[in-house]
Amino acid sequence: EPHLFKLDKNAGAPGDPEQNWGFPPYNWDNMHKDGCSWWRRRLQHMEKYFHAYRIDHVLGFFRMWEIPPHGGGYYYPNHGLRENGLRNLRAIQTASNMMICGEDLGNVPDEVGPVMLELGVLGLKLQRWCNGKTWEYGYLTVAASSCHDTSPCRLWWNEDWGGAEWFFQAFCGGGQTPGGPPDWVSQKIIKMHAQSSAMWTINPIQDYLDCYESLRSKNAKNDMINHPGQTDGCWQWRCHKRMEDLCNEDSFNNMLKKIMAEHERGKTY
Repeated sequence: EPHLFKLDKNAGAPGDPEQNWGFPPYNWDNMHKDGCSWWRRRLQHMEKYFHAYRIDHVLGFFRMWEIPPHGGGYYYPNHGLRENGLRNLRAIQTASNMMICGEDLGNVPDEVGPVMLELGVLGLKLQRWCNGKTWEYGYLTVAASSCHDTSPCRLWWNEDWGGAEWFFQAFCGGGQTPGGPPDWVSQKIIKMHAQSSAMWTINPIQDYLDCYESLRSKNAKNDMINHPGQTDGCWQWRCHKRMEDLCNEDSFNNMLKKIMAEHERGKTY
C-alpha cells in the first residue's frame, strides 16, 4: 500500500548534522480516507499477543521532519499540531484495547503533553533529564532509569560528573561523590524508580545488573545500545550474562524481588 507513504521523502530529525532515518513519512491524509485501516489491521493482530505497545518518536504523530531527495528538511505540518495529534492518535487508540506508551523525550512542542494526557497515553520520564524526584511524576508515566537512546546509568555517572555530583548530593546524603558508582548507588536508582508515582517503571537490564558489582560488564561503554545521530556501533549490544546464569544469582534476584514487593510493582491492578 505505497500510497500510504510519501515515497519521495525520508523521515528524520533536524540538527547538525541532520538525521535522515532512511524511510518514508506516513501520508496521513491518505490513511484517514479509509479510517486508518492499515493501522487497525496491524494493531488488532498485535492485540492477540500484547497488552501495551510503545510509540517511538510520538512527536511524529503531530508533525514530522520530512527530507526531500536533495536534503534540506522541514516540519510538516507546521501548524494545527494539537488537532493533528488528536486526530492521528485517536485513530490508532480506537483500533485496539492495548495501552499506548509514547516516547516524548527531547524538545517537543507544547501541544504534545496535553494531548497525551487527554487521551490517556503514557509519557516517558528519565530521571537525569528532570528534577530527579520520581515521587512527583504524573501517574500516566513510564519511569525509566535510562533507555536504548541514552547511556546506561553507570556510564552516565562516569561521563557526566556534574550530573553524578548533582544526583549524589540531592539523593544520596551528600558528602564526597564516589566514582564507580558503588553498587548501593545503583540500587538506590532502581529503588527510586520502584517507589515512583508513575504507573509503570521499565528499566534496562544494564541498570539492574549494575546493582551488583560482580555482575557488571567489564566496560560500561559497551553497554550502549544506540548512538543517536550515528550509524556505526548501533544496535549491536548483547547482554554479557546468560539468563540461565542470572536465574541462579539468588542474592541479586532476592534484592530485586524485595524492592518490587515493597512498592507493589508487579501487582495486578
